[in-house]
Amino acid sequence: MAIDFFISRCMIQNITAIHFGLCDPGKGQKAYPTPADEDTWIATVDNKSGAALNFIAVDNCIEIRRPDGNMDNRCDAILTNDRHIVFIELKDQDKDWINHAVDDQLQTTIDHFKANHTLDSYAKRDAYACNRRHPYFKHSLMERMTEFKNKNDVRLHIDAHIVIK
Repeated sequence: MAIDFFISRCMIQNITAIHFGLCDPGKGQKAYPTPADEDTWIATVDNKSGAALNFIAVDNCIEIRRPDGNMDNRCDAILTNDRHIVFIELKDQDKDWINHAVDDQLQTTIDHFKANHTLDSYAKRDAYACNRRHPYFKHSLMERMTEFKNKNDVRLHIDAHIVIK
């Protein structure tokens, strides 16, 4: 069954703010962007491109199912415009979060996206694993990031500061 990642009920279109946050209230609610309430932000977005962005809530909005009918892993959101696509996983955990965020949630979403849409039209393709408790991850994961890039043609960042240039 085809998956449409661009359904209107999951999108907020034409975000023109140059600085805003991404929130994930959890408990079955979908993630959302906001310029207010900075204490609720899990990630910050600095849109230096000057182009409007579209926000797509993926988790708790877009159904991505496994062949057995059960819900598959999904990342929380996607930011996109004509040039950029950014897959985003939002976390608020102390430890043991990177593997699940990258291998299960981001990777699975990218696989389903590529099976239903094309990445070729986007000049910039990024994936962010963001954690409020570790906004600037201090350990080098260069090898893992390189493997992710080689596999997906998407650049992986483990950082809660998303920059769109």
